Amino acid sequence: MKEEKNKVFKEAEGKVTSQIAAEEALSIAIYNEESALDFYTRLSEVITNQSGKEKFRLLASDERRHRELLENYDKKLTDGEDFPFDPTKVRRIKVGVRDNTTAFEALDLGIKAEKEAYQFYIKSSEEAKDPEAKRMFLMLAEQEDRHYNILTAEKQALTGQFYWFSLDTPGIMEH
Repeated sequence: MKEEKNKVFKEAEGKVTSQIAAEEALSIAIYNEESALDFYTRLSEVITNQSGKEKFRLLASDERRHRELLENYDKKLTDGEDFPFDPTKVRRIKVGVRDNTTAFEALDLGIKAEKEAYQFYIKSSEEAKDPEAKRMFLMLAEQEDRHYNILTAEKQALTGQFYWFSLDTPGIMEH
C-alpha cells in the first residue's frame, strides 16, 4: 500500500491491547465496518456523477457484507446470541464533499479511509494475542487493502495512468 501523508479519516476506532479477545476484536471490527458503510453510503448520496454513485454504492455493499460476516462469526462464538449492536457507537466519518466534487476527489476520500482502516487492522493483528482475533484482523486488513487497490486503480484510470488493459477499456469499476 502506497504511503500518503494526508487527512486522517478516523474510520478505525477502538483501543487494541495485547489481551484483546476474539469477541472484543469482533465488536471493534463490526462498528468499523458499519462506519465504513455509512461513509460510502453518504459519499454516494452527495456526488452527482452517476457512475461514481454506483461505485461507492458497491463499496457500501461490500462493507455491509463484511459486517454481516463478522456478526455471523460473533454469533458462532456466543452460542447463537445476536450481537448487541448500539448505533450510538458508530463513528461517523466526515465526508468533505461539495456539490462540485470531482470523481477524482471522491476517490481520494475513499482511498484515504481504506488506508487508515488497513493500518488499523494490521496494527490490531500485531497487538492481539488471541489467534482467532489475529486471523480476523488480518482477513479484514486484506479486504481493506483490496478496496484501496480498487479505488487506486480507478483513480489511475481516470487520470490516464492505468494501462493494464486496453486503452478502450473503461475503469475497472464501470461494470
